[in-house]
Amino acid sequence: MGLRGRRSISRHTVPQLVALAVVASQVVAVAVTVGPMALAAAPGTITEFRPAGISQTVNSDPVGITAGPDGNLWFTDSGASTIGKVSTSGTGLQEFKTKTGGATPVAITTGSDGNLWFTELSSSANQVGRINTAGTTLNEYGIDKKGALPAGIVTGPDSHLWITDFGNGTIATINPSSPTTATTFSITVPTLMPQGIASGPSGHLWFTEQGSAGGKIGEMDTSGTQVSDAQAASSSGAGIDGITVGPDGNLWFTEQSHAIVGSMTPGHLVHEYHITGSAPMAITTGTDGALWFVDVAHHAIGRITTAGVVNEFTVPTPHAFSPNIQPTSITSGPDGNIWFTEQDTKAGIGTIVVGNPVGAVTASPSSLAFGDQAVGTTSTAKTVTLTNGTTDTVHVSTVAVSGADFAKSGDTCTGKDLSASGGSCTVGVTFGPTSAGGKSGTLTFTETTGNPQTVSLTGNGTTAGGGGGGCDNGLLGLLSALLRLLGLLPPCS
Repeated sequence: MGLRGRRSISRHTVPQLVALAVVASQVVAVAVTVGPMALAAAPGTITEFRPAGISQTVNSDPVGITAGPDGNLWFTDSGASTIGKVSTSGTGLQEFKTKTGGATPVAITTGSDGNLWFTELSSSANQVGRINTAGTTLNEYGIDKKGALPAGIVTGPDSHLWITDFGNGTIATINPSSPTTATTFSITVPTLMPQGIASGPSGHLWFTEQGSAGGKIGEMDTSGTQVSDAQAASSSGAGIDGITVGPDGNLWFTEQSHAIVGSMTPGHLVHEYHITGSAPMAITTGTDGALWFVDVAHHAIGRITTAGVVNEFTVPTPHAFSPNIQPTSITSGPDGNIWFTEQDTKAGIGTIVVGNPVGAVTASPSSLAFGDQAVGTTSTAKTVTLTNGTTDTVHVSTVAVSGADFAKSGDTCTGKDLSASGGSCTVGVTFGPTSAGGKSGTLTFTETTGNPQTVSLTGNGTTAGGGGGGCDNGLLGLLSALLRLLGLLPPCS
């Protein structure tokens, strides 16, 4: 199928803030209760839960996670071949075995029938599963193509479940109202191996294609016809993985091998945001109007705004995510916070508090007036202070001066992390006019709130005998001195 509309790709290197997260509480073998601090935690605070039954099971690998219709978090444990649920307080863990042993459940979502549906990434199982919220009924349904490796799953605009078949290069669907066998539809290039899937614009299904020559996003209507196949990654071997619909109505996706989070409009216009050293995988939309993703390489949870501003929060447990287990998973929970699964080291469930920083970053003073300065000389430095008045850490990526006659002096801001509620830094600015006349410029701070702070700069270059200039000598100097005494000329500089 041909591409619809025009496609262009732009790449950006975005400033990255890695903030050490605070562990508010943990539920482990030695119980540590969830106290009031966890309830009042600041945005960016990470809590990890390891209830007995997950971390104490050597084969446990929690992978998929979703918000259930019962107000709990539901997850798949691929290693133990179980479906689990846990409350938003991290307590009340229950796990339910799949009927097929070694089924390797991975992705999970809520179906239109009010049950939880999941994929079983085992070619021998060749199935998708369903479980009710009480955990009392678990069924498994075959896929009509042998050797399937069902990976992603989502409820489509037609209320059916739609599944990516990584093994055969097909997209499958099943009706939750009268489930029998899942029906498959071939994609344009089956060897591109579909991975993540989202229900998105135009009432279509949108899916990532991860094959070695991939880096594409496919689009399929609910009749099973592939409508388009758009190149989303700027080059092959991207390891394109997660996909979700952003608050801006665009498709947001990850390129784990290229260290990129990208967005694509329904018309296939692409923007790529490079995050140095990262390996972004699963991605979801948060209640704060930003995108949240799992960064396996940085062992962090990342947040990116629709303008491309990135913050990352390090998960307290080192190596929380296994690079050998796919897909990782992240979801917006019933409590409005972000929830994710941890596979490596000690398996667990994590959450990060969502919320835009309260307050503002300010630059003071907001303007610098240097007055008269002789051409060829440089003024003493004037200082600007940048203060973080928000409730979150802010990273200052650049400080730039426009206007050829102004220069920085003593910059302590560039590359600095300003602590919440009062962290500050300073920049000095000098004025050195190269010609006579009025001059202007701007001092600009770029930081991770996405609202650049600017300071206006003004000054006047003077010359001997010029307006507002130096003192004259000889007869002309005597005349100038008399005029100054009468107040008809300004003092000489």
